[in-house]
Amino acid sequence: MKAVEIASIDFSPFGILYDMEKEGKGTGQVNRDSGDGWRDANSAIPIIDTQSSLGYTVGSSAPFIAAKMERHLHTREALFCAGQPIIFLIATFRNDAAPSESDIIPVILRPGQVAVLHRGTWHSSAHGLYGETAYYYLALCHKNEPTVWKEIIGGPISIEVPNT
Repeated sequence: MKAVEIASIDFSPFGILYDMEKEGKGTGQVNRDSGDGWRDANSAIPIIDTQSSLGYTVGSSAPFIAAKMERHLHTREALFCAGQPIIFLIATFRNDAAPSESDIIPVILRPGQVAVLHRGTWHSSAHGLYGETAYYYLALCHKNEPTVWKEIIGGPISIEVPNT
């Protein structure tokens, strides 16, 4: 499967996309301001609906093979780049079924974009588009949290990098 730009798909079944860089490119409302030598953007509403922890993950380089995906029913999760673009998989939640290869979309998230996943949205860990890279996330995290990882039906799947 080839990854696609997250802004090129209808992201609404999976969550809300904020584009902090480009006006009108995301689905979430962004407030903008600027001054002498600076510009600012912030979400018009809180991006997750619970208290949150800040997470930091380092993902290996794309291309990659994914065998499992996770979902959270207890929290939304916001993903954002630490500096380089990342690729991750998304699929909608249907009952308690594991994600199916035919429902999966590999997406590219670029710096300045924030993907806020609805509760229950299946997603993979992220990988760097250009090499090993770090990314951040916000979610309600605690020891023994009720996160579920399941094997991809029809997987594992190989994710390719588009010509960028």
